Amino acid sequence: LTPGCINLAPCWFQQGQEVTDGFFPKVLATLKGKDGPDVIISMQCAAVLASAALWVMHPKLYWASVNMQIQLARWAMSHGLSDMCTRMQFLASVFNCASVICNRQCPIHRDPSSSPKGFDIMTSAGHYCDGLMTLSNLSIWLRYNSGAMVGCSGHIVRHGVTYSGNRIVWAWFMCDSIHNFVGTARPLYATYVDVGWNVSVSA
Repeated sequence: LTPGCINLAPCWFQQGQEVTDGFFPKVLATLKGKDGPDVIISMQCAAVLASAALWVMHPKLYWASVNMQIQLARWAMSHGLSDMCTRMQFLASVFNCASVICNRQCPIHRDPSSSPKGFDIMTSAGHYCDGLMTLSNLSIWLRYNSGAMVGCSGHIVRHGVTYSGNRIVWAWFMCDSIHNFVGTARPLYATYVDVGWNVSVSA
């Protein structure tokens, strides 16, 4: 497989152009043109799986993202942006951005463009071995075999992957600038509660 990485988003701020600077979001170049809707349709199965995982991991964030997309679609319609409306109509993901990464080593890093309170969902597929995901500031190492799905705050958690073979990753995330643009509130950080506190077992 040819190494590479592309970003896919129906609505995106150009590099260095944020809402505070008076700029407006646009359809990302990879989804422009007559083939853009077909690309989004081809993503739908992967998008639904990632969205369902977020609904389980962080349901409040899931519904906040649904609200964000509704507000964004209304803004696009009111400004006559038919290309953006069409692409959002076919989008099956609550995430507003996705990266498809093919055969690229992934050094330890963070993702400053994603929401710190949000979860990024990373799914891996391919014929490879020795897949290992490192969450370095949590001192966690995960076996990252084909078919694995990992959710974490890419903005906060330093993460990286090593492997041998052919591998494709779908990385689903939310750009904070899009939430800020439409003014939708985001929930607080997800919290962990020990199951034992809420479950009683009778003999």
